[in-house]
Amino acid sequence: MKSPVFAGIDLAALPKNQTGLCLFDGRRFGCRTLYDDEAIVAFIEESRPRVVAIDAPLTLPRGRCCFDDACCGPRKIRTCDRMLIARGHRVFPPGFSFMKQLTLRGKAMKERLQGYEIIEVHPRTSLRILGPRAFPAAHNEHERDACAAALTAFLYAEGKCEVLGDDEGTVVIPRVR
Repeated sequence: MKSPVFAGIDLAALPKNQTGLCLFDGRRFGCRTLYDDEAIVAFIEESRPRVVAIDAPLTLPRGRCCFDDACCGPRKIRTCDRMLIARGHRVFPPGFSFMKQLTLRGKAMKERLQGYEIIEVHPRTSLRILGPRAFPAAHNEHERDACAAALTAFLYAEGKCEVLGDDEGTVVIPRVR
């Protein structure tokens, strides 16, 4: 694929589960499924995308350093999550029990990919806004979500997205047409 490319990652909570990855050059999508962090980082480093869109929370709720309520208190939701929910989008905030591992892996992945422009996305919200899309390159639902993430990264670079949230964390979604 010719530069610039845009990457989408549908990150799994655990390395033993499938993580979908997609590269989009503005015309074609190319997908693959990987598992461990080293393979994901190597894929991104080989591809050198302009923007990397990750489908996972990349920040903890304000005031939290971890998910131990005895340490940080009970706050489980970020402003950006509240904003999406207020618009009628179904999202699971980072502090929900089954989201904690995904959030920690997403936060770690963002740190490992320093030097790249990283955005947090929610592909199902993107597709709800953009309408249904077929991604023939996708071989499973994880690769499909990675395609939607890569498309959102492309639209973001084109100035066709809005960024919801604040310094606590942001989620990028396409602008409603």
